[in-house]
This record gives sequence, C-alpha cells and structure tokens, in this order.
Amino acid sequence: MKSPERRLIENFLLWRETGYFDTRSYLKPLMHLWSLGIEEQFYTTYPLFSWLVWRFRRNPFSILLSIALVSFWLNIWQVHRDAAAAAFFLPQTRCWELMVGGVIACWQLLRQGSHSFQGMRWVSGFTGSRSSQVRLVVVSNLFSAIGISLVAIAVFRIHDNDLFPGWWALLPVGGAALLIQGGPSAWINHRILANKLMVFVGLISYPLYLWHWPILTFARVIRGGELSVSVRIVGGLLSFGLACATWRYIESPIRFGRKTWIKPAALIVMSVMIGLAGYAAHRDGFIARFPNALEDMGRLRDVVWSTPECRSLVGLANIDYCRSETGGLPDVLLIGDSHAAVLYNGLAPAFKERSQILMNLGQSSCVPLYDTESFTPAARHNDCKPVLNRVLEFATTSANVRTIILSFRGSRYMSGQGFGPAEAGTATKEILWEGAPKGIGQAEMFAAALRNTVSRLSASGKNVILFIDWPELGLDPRSCLPRPVSLFSNPRPFCGVPRSQVDARNHSYRDVVFELKKEFTGLKVFDPLPYLCDASACYAVNDGHLFYSDDNHLSDAGAEYLSGKFFEEQSSQVESVVHSSGVH
Repeated sequence: MKSPERRLIENFLLWRETGYFDTRSYLKPLMHLWSLGIEEQFYTTYPLFSWLVWRFRRNPFSILLSIALVSFWLNIWQVHRDAAAAAFFLPQTRCWELMVGGVIACWQLLRQGSHSFQGMRWVSGFTGSRSSQVRLVVVSNLFSAIGISLVAIAVFRIHDNDLFPGWWALLPVGGAALLIQGGPSAWINHRILANKLMVFVGLISYPLYLWHWPILTFARVIRGGELSVSVRIVGGLLSFGLACATWRYIESPIRFGRKTWIKPAALIVMSVMIGLAGYAAHRDGFIARFPNALEDMGRLRDVVWSTPECRSLVGLANIDYCRSETGGLPDVLLIGDSHAAVLYNGLAPAFKERSQILMNLGQSSCVPLYDTESFTPAARHNDCKPVLNRVLEFATTSANVRTIILSFRGSRYMSGQGFGPAEAGTATKEILWEGAPKGIGQAEMFAAALRNTVSRLSASGKNVILFIDWPELGLDPRSCLPRPVSLFSNPRPFCGVPRSQVDARNHSYRDVVFELKKEFTGLKVFDPLPYLCDASACYAVNDGHLFYSDDNHLSDAGAEYLSGKFFEEQSSQVESVVHSSGVH
C-alpha cells in the first residue's frame, strides 16, 4: 500500500511517467491507483466548492452541470492530443465523471421542490413530479434497462486502442447515471443489483479493486508474457479471496471496531516498513538480479530527446526528436521515427570519435518521407507531414550536412499492422502521400513515397544511407530474463523470433529497399539482419546482453552493437564522408 500523500498524487506521477518508451501499463503493479488519486483530489476540493456555492447563494445544479460540461469538453479536446497521458490521468479531464453524481443529486432535489432551488421551478414541472406512480415506475425501469445496457456495451466494446476517455466514457458513466436515476423501484435495481450476493460484491469492491491488478500484473511479470485463461481464473479467485479477508479482518475492524491508538500505530509501522522495502528495491534490487540489464536497456525516460538549441537551429518549435552531442552545425543527420531515436544512442559516440557531429531529427510514429502523413484510424490528424517536410528541407539545404541516414520502422508503415503477440490488437498505422494516385494500396503508396524521397535527397548531392530496420520481436525481451519465482513461469526455448516469421514480415519491405539500391547507384544500404539472425531465428540476446528494450526498439546495447557493425561494413564509405567534409 502507498502512503496517503503518494496515493493523492499517484495520477500525476503516472502522467509524468507515461511516454512512448515507458513500461506497458499492464506491467505496472500499482497502475490502478491513478483512479484513487483523482477521487481523493475531487473529494478534498468538492466540499469547499459546495460551501462556496452555498455561501454565495448560487444554484448548485446549474454550476455543477456547467463545470461537468466544461470538463467533458476538455476531455474530448485533450484525448486527441494526448490520450495516453493527460486526458486519462489528469483531474480536469476526468472530474466530470464524478460530478455526474452531484448533478443527479441536485436533480432529485429539484424534483422534490427543495427550497435551495428557488428560481428553477420550471425544472420541477419538466421532470413530471406530479405524474402517476405507474408512470414513474415505467420511467424508472426504462432508465435502469438502458443504463445496464450501456454498461454492458462498454464492457464488451471498449478496447485498448480506443481513444479513452473521450466519447467512449459516456457509455459507463451514462449507464451508471441512468441506473442511479432508475432508483429502488426499478426491477433490475431491486431484483438484481440489490441481491445479497451483488451487495456483498459491492462491500468488498474496494479491496477487490486494490488486489486484482497487482496479482494479475505480477503473474504477467513472472510468466513473462500474456496470461492463459486458467491463470486469469486463478488470479481472479485469489483476488476475490484476499478482498473478502481484507474487508473482514482489516477494513471492517478499522472502520467499525473499537477505537484505539493501536490501529493507527500499526498502520504507520506497516507503511514505514513497506516504504523502506520499496526504497531498497528501487536502489539496487533490479541491478542485483540482472547485472547487465540496466546497462543494456538504458534509462530511456531520462533521455532528453529534443533540446531548445537544436529546435532553434532547425527552425521547429515542436519536434519530438532533435538533439546532437554538441551545439555545432551537424555533418550527419539521422532522420526517422523512434527507431532512429534509439539508434542515435549507438551512432552518436561513434561519429564523435571520427570528429563528426551527428544530429537526430524526427517525429514519433512518423515515417520520414516527403509529403507523407502517418496516423492511426482513431486520430487521423497528426503533425508528421509539416515537421518531416521541414526536416528534409533542412537536410537538403544545409551546406554543412554531407550525409543523411534514414531509419524507421519500414514494415509497419508498409503493411499498416503491428507484429506478434506483443502488438496483438494494436491500432493499424496508415500513411497518406500527397502524390499517390487514387485507389492505390498502402504498400504501393509507401514504396512510391520512399522512392520519391530517395530521389529528392539523392538529387541534393548528399550521401544518402538507408538503415534497413532490424527484425521486430513480437515479444517483451524482459521476459527472457531469469525469473526469481518459477510459479506460472513459461520459459522460452530461445529469446527471439523464427526467421521464417521475420522473412514473411519483411519480404515486401526489403524488396522495395533493394530495388531502390539498384535504381539509385549512390544509395548506400545497411542491413542488420546478418548480425542479428541466423538461418533459423533472429535473437534478442547476444552473449548475455539484451539487444532490445521492448518488442521492436533497440536497447542501448543493441544500438551500440549495430553501430559497430555499421562502421565496420561502411568503413570505406565513412572515410570518404570524413574526407569530403574536410576533416583530417
């Protein structure tokens, strides 16, 4: 359990942690505490807000409804800008869900003609407070039936890839509101939700919420992958049992038992012990178990991906990746998406040793091609095209730049699909090239846009190198690390992916690249497959070191390894670049 102070701000901490390279949410044991943070922030401010409304004799229904609508609008606006972080974790985009309860309470007072709502008597007439009892029962049952239907639709329809909260949040929130509005006279509420078993589940719902997520998360961590149905059932039953015990022996005695100083003292001692254990694990527990992992994986969240000096030099106020080892004019540009960004960690020191300044430019999840937009179906508007067009213009017009390296996740942009179990159910990736003929497929569009970009870059007189993308794993490489607990473990026969799957995935993409190499004789191509694969498989681990940080990004060790192979293979070409740059 976390301290009340930590729990109060947990949603803000998770918001700051969330990022492209962050750990997947289902592997964070305390991820679910974000909702408790929002609840406590709401309940610490709502009483003061209510007092101010009463003090200044304002109508609470109108004010609550207005604030809820503003919060909902912020949620809709923010979900298209930063659905993974701000829209999900911050109270201003989620408080409308809690305020709906206050709106319902005020509505009930209005129906009852409370003196607090003088000046809004029109609402009492509109609500039909004088309707017959039969009509009220019919309306209550209708509300309840619609409400339970909306909740059921939310359970089965909302998926990981949907922009949530957004409009989708209306399903569970609206369903719950209608169930409450249905009241005790509705058949569903009276016969089903008021059933003793359902009431008991409600009693233990808080500890059940606290237990279920860490149990399933640790099961995934131990198993090193997704959970089977049997493991999920065992985890659910264990969560239910622990929730019952927590309610019976901890929650109920603390809330309703004899008041004594022993209870808070015991809770304080337990909190201190848990805090010390957490600090010890944070300080050196991970390193002690996996001595190479921290160095191999790197600290991706600590990296400054974009600096003000670089953005000023390029002329872009907002760009995800813009950095170099020094502040000088770059000799070499590494342009691409997040794959180029992690590759930079290996290439930059190697270029620096050769007295070359490497700059990384790019945009997350954006293919670095002229006049090409990249997006997922749920959010069709992105900022890829204007940013990448400016980056490519900077590359071709900067006199100091002699070499341009393109690196990006080619197979994803060409096929539009993720790869393997790690990305099962992820949203498709679509691209849109301005020069594409009508009715052309995505693969053909990608090939044409890539050819157009290579042609324009080559025409600028720069040295152009296409760094072919490395194999995707389709699994979390951390599942390859030895497990301290064997329960539910699922040892992998090898840490990698069969070569047949890699070849099938990349066949079309690689054909396009090598056709371009034949067409543009000055185009240089680096192929990482011979260094990561053999005839049977492609591997995530080499000599005890992890070469991947997740299912498709290189780790620091992997970037350094491939960078070394790149310079070995391209040594004569790199030397020519050095001389052409005037560096001796």
